[in-house]
Amino acid sequence: MREIVKVKPIPTLSGWLLCEFDNGEKRFVDIRPSMIGVLEKLKDPTIFGQVYVDNEAGTIAWPNDLHVDPDTLYNRGIKMGEVQNLAEIVKSDENGD
Repeated sequence: MREIVKVKPIPTLSGWLLCEFDNGEKRFVDIRPSMIGVLEKLKDPTIFGQVYVDNEAGTIAWPNDLHVDPDTLYNRGIKMGEVQNLAEIVKSDENGD
């Protein structure tokens, strides 16, 4: 099981987080598919921005004991390197390369 050691909400992308895992990997994670039921509260940007790492549980959490399974986040996440490669492809395409 992976654990999360750092988390940062992405202010320009609603529902996205940058999570750093215990193996050193950083992944961008879209939380929106999990925003149902009790997690529907996370659709509120003010609440979503209160995300923190629950070190005891090894995952991210929000006030009122809202948690998301770290393995779900890891599997759903997009590796930082993949995002950088995609950005380079788009930039190259825009420059007509």
